[in-house]
Amino acid sequence: MTAVRLIIADDAPEFLRGVRMMLSLERDLEVVGLARDGLEAVQLAQRLQPDIALLDINMPRVDGLTAIKAIAKVSPGTICMVMSSEGEREMLRQAMAAGVRQYLIKPFTAEEFMAAVQEVVGQALEARRKAKAVRTTQLDRDRYLTQLTLAYLKTGRMDDDAARVYAEMVKSPHADPDLLARLAEIFCARRDWRILKLICERMELLTPTK
Repeated sequence: MTAVRLIIADDAPEFLRGVRMMLSLERDLEVVGLARDGLEAVQLAQRLQPDIALLDINMPRVDGLTAIKAIAKVSPGTICMVMSSEGEREMLRQAMAAGVRQYLIKPFTAEEFMAAVQEVVGQALEARRKAKAVRTTQLDRDRYLTQLTLAYLKTGRMDDDAARVYAEMVKSPHADPDLLARLAEIFCARRDWRILKLICERMELLTPTK
C-alpha cells in the first residue's frame, strides 16, 4: 500500500522536528514537506498534492484558517487537520466550517496527537479508495462507449440512438482526431451544427500547431 503523504505547517521549529520524528515511526505515513507559515503550507500543498495537511491555526504571513481555504482550491483532495490553543476557539470553529476533519487543542500528549493523526489517515485512505473506484468506473464506461461507437460506425448506423452515442463519444478523452473526423461526417449529414462545433473545438485541442 502506498504511504499516506502528509505536510506539516507550524512556526515553531522544535515542534516541526518533534512531530516529524514521531510520524517517521509510522510505516503508513510519509512526511513530504514542512512549512514555517501558512503561505509556505499553501505552496507545498499546491506542489506536492498531499493526502493530509497538518496546520497550526496561529501562523505568520498567512494564518491557518486562510491557508486551509487556499489549500481547498489548490489541492482539493487534501484533508486538513488543525491545531489551536484554548484562546482560538472561534477560529477553530471557522476552520471546522471550512472543512477541517480533525483538530487538536494545545497542549496535547503524544498519544492524543497520534490517535488524531491515525483517524485522519483512515479518512485519507477511504477518500483514496473512493477516488480509485470512481476512476475505475469511468474507465469502464469510456471503454464500453468506444467499443459501442466503433461497432455502430462499422455497421453505418446514423439513427438517433446511434447519434446519442456518437455525441457522448465526441466528449470522451479517448476520441482521437481520426475518430472525430468520422463522427464529423455523420453530424454534418444530420445537420447537427452544435455537435459539429464541439468536434471542431476538440480537434483544435488535439491537433498540434506547427
